[in-house]
Amino acid sequence: MLLRSFSVICALGVAGLIATPLAFIIHSALTVDSTLWVRLYETRLKLLLLNTIKLLLGVGFLVSLFGVFWAWIFTRYEFWGRSIWQVILLLPYAIPGYVMAYAYSSLSSPNSPFKGLIDWVTNVFSLPSLYSFWGVALILSFINYPYVYLLARASLSQYNEVYEDVSRIYGLKGIRKFLQVDLRLAYPGIFAGLSLALMEVMSDFGTVSLLRYPTFTEAIYRQITGRFDPQGASALSLVLLLLTFFMLNLEQHFRGKIGVATINGKYRILSRKRVSLLGNIFLTILLLGFIFFSFFLPVGVLLYWASKSFSQELFDGQIVRYVLNTLLVSSAGALLASLFAFPIAYTVVRYSGPLRSLLYNLGTLGYSLPGPVIALSLLLFLKNISPYLIGSLLVVPLAYVIRFLPVAFHSQVASLSSVSCVLEEAGATLGANSFRIFRQILLPLMAPGFFTGFILVLVDSIKELPATLMLRPLAFDTLAVRVYTNAVESLWEHASVPALLMVFAGLVPVWFLIKMAYLNERRR
Repeated sequence: MLLRSFSVICALGVAGLIATPLAFIIHSALTVDSTLWVRLYETRLKLLLLNTIKLLLGVGFLVSLFGVFWAWIFTRYEFWGRSIWQVILLLPYAIPGYVMAYAYSSLSSPNSPFKGLIDWVTNVFSLPSLYSFWGVALILSFINYPYVYLLARASLSQYNEVYEDVSRIYGLKGIRKFLQVDLRLAYPGIFAGLSLALMEVMSDFGTVSLLRYPTFTEAIYRQITGRFDPQGASALSLVLLLLTFFMLNLEQHFRGKIGVATINGKYRILSRKRVSLLGNIFLTILLLGFIFFSFFLPVGVLLYWASKSFSQELFDGQIVRYVLNTLLVSSAGALLASLFAFPIAYTVVRYSGPLRSLLYNLGTLGYSLPGPVIALSLLLFLKNISPYLIGSLLVVPLAYVIRFLPVAFHSQVASLSSVSCVLEEAGATLGANSFRIFRQILLPLMAPGFFTGFILVLVDSIKELPATLMLRPLAFDTLAVRVYTNAVESLWEHASVPALLMVFAGLVPVWFLIKMAYLNERRR
């Protein structure tokens, strides 16, 4: 069919568009003078590598602890408000890391009414400073644990009660049963969620920058914007890329080693145990404390500073311009990502073999690339191809396309997989051309997936910070840029309203997650 041939050509073109800027950054890093590598290693590389690995290990431990614990509680026990609490636990995902970092750092600022209380609590309980490894790790864990929680819960919800019978036969109880049976059965979901969480940690810029914890993303941004050293930034980017690909391969290796055998016989869904009165009280207090620190406290701080902004008449019409700027570049990026994702998704669904694998890997590449790396690759690419485009409004949506095309791609693959190719063949038999088949058959049937991908890319683009900071035109501020620049200058009241709007935007993907969780719960 002509449609399939055309989709292959377009898919290869889109894949080339994604891979070419990355090739420029790799070429730039490999051709730098060896003395630059020595200087970077002696001055920055050792510290950055150590900090990044420590952060990955710390956040990995915390998100696994939070995610697996809550997933196990919600799949094994029936308690007060269970259906409501499993929705509330997803709310921290709506807060961008740099917004939560801004909210918490403003609590101990000199003009904060909470400074005295924060200082007293920190001294009495000997808590580490927010501007430390544990402060950064805790905030990144709060916003990323839903990845592990959702996927571990999905794995545990498929638990067969036959495993309980086998565990009792072998005398496994309590913690031994949890470690040797429950945890092993949840490994696929845990590793998948942990991989996504750690990808977010490696690509985070705003949190580590605001809390002054140097990592690769922060160093790349400083190298290109402060020192005007694209070669040094390329070298750091290459190390970060190698670390990212190593993490991806490590996750796939361990997940491939894990095999769960299905026991023959009738499948029985594990019935949840009812919790006693004291257990209900304990779980309610535990849930209230956890969600208070991970969502309600930072949002409450934002509301406080927003009220101060309104009372001092700091809120002005500029916020409308920031919203319009944000919607302009984010909508353009989301639309382009959705359009560019279609030929790759169509080819992956309709074809098999090496071409399918190549396009799948290239189509999902961008989500594992940190924002500063994508921005730097585009700058190097445009410097050699079209220097006059640097600083133009066209570059920012292109960065969003490279970064978030995988989101639209996966959504469209899910929709196209349910559309039989027989419908296309029937249309071709009746004399319809490729465009008509796409317009009258494919597009209506895959519209929900196309729209979902568009919305998710739109929200991710709204929250994207480093790529926007590095590529935006002069004086072109988005909501994310205003939150960051005002927070860096400790202008808490000025940053509050844009930050709240970012949180509201972040609730959109949370709504999708809640809808999916509700459907899965009903299937049970």
